Amino acid sequence: MPVLTTGPRDPTGPRHLTLDNGLQLVGVRRPGSPLAALRLRIDVGSADEAPGEHGLAHVLEHLVVRCSMGGGRVADGALVEAATGRPHTSYDALVRTGDIATAGDVLGAAFRQLKPDTRHLADELAAIRRERAQRTADVRWRVQEAMFAALCPDTPYAHPVLGDPGTVDGLTPEAVHRFHSRWYHPSRATLVIGAHRVDEELAALAERARLRAPGQPRTESRAAAPPPDGHAVVSEAAGAGRRAVAVGFTEPGAPADAGFALARRSVRAARGIDVLRLRLRSHTCTWVLLSATDESAAVRSVAVALRAVRELLLGPDGAALLRTEALIPELRSAEDIQQSVADASDASDASDRIPAARPTTATGVGEVADVIARWQRRFAAALPEGPPT
Repeated sequence: MPVLTTGPRDPTGPRHLTLDNGLQLVGVRRPGSPLAALRLRIDVGSADEAPGEHGLAHVLEHLVVRCSMGGGRVADGALVEAATGRPHTSYDALVRTGDIATAGDVLGAAFRQLKPDTRHLADELAAIRRERAQRTADVRWRVQEAMFAALCPDTPYAHPVLGDPGTVDGLTPEAVHRFHSRWYHPSRATLVIGAHRVDEELAALAERARLRAPGQPRTESRAAAPPPDGHAVVSEAAGAGRRAVAVGFTEPGAPADAGFALARRSVRAARGIDVLRLRLRSHTCTWVLLSATDESAAVRSVAVALRAVRELLLGPDGAALLRTEALIPELRSAEDIQQSVADASDASDASDRIPAARPTTATGVGEVADVIARWQRRFAAALPEGPPT
């Protein structure tokens, strides 16, 4: 199989290969690891669903694991974990190094023609109804989905990944087959592997026939229009006089990964607020979920907490706080092989060109404080009467 080498040849950085069918292969070095992690990311998600298809990308994820991947079992134990998001769908496997080739075959089966029978489809639709019941029973999930609808009006990002119940229940095997044929092609996919001898593993995976698919690379255009820049505050009663509140904003591009990760850990450690982020191709959504008496109180508490954390970081003990509560935990998390593969998958995202940058000891207090200050301004802008004093 002809292979084109791309990307920098940094001896410590990821390896990038492009196969002749368009599949992107990325290798992450993990010297000494007895395990290997693989992630296949298909660049299709709920944002690519047209009216009448809402929920189809998630249904397809279930059926690919069940039908194409034979239940998703690798060798004698590991199971493929799958998830559908708004921008893409991913399939993950954590295996022993001796099972890398088998895992590659299982993941590569995602590209095979999919024609589920009515029994398999009915079984998965029943499982999805149970999943929907669990999710909709969670007030935080409902508020978060309402926030996306408010932030991304009139775009495919607005509807939930689980889709419309009536549409999902009415799906046919033919509709699933058409959606799969339209979107599931190697040219729309990236396979990332983290392993001890990653160069050898990449070469072996590139040669395996089961990672190939016939035909020319697909150039199907995306259905997703970019969301507008803006902010939203959404809440729902949660009992005892409290409300579950989501406060979020969208912006073009994305902040630097290293600054985001350390700022997030600093805020979570100092004030217990978790700042979440989702890349929506051309834009990024940043938000928090919390409990408060009302929406204004929630926005104010977030802005005040962010200001307090920034002051702590810029104070005499700020460098120690950053090092112990953010930098060291983040560097430790980088040792997790599955997290490294997930980071590399994000870094190779051709849709938004957002680079990945792991934090180093050179990441300074000022950089992290600047990220938090920007969050403070953006979240405070959600207040109708202006930022808190």
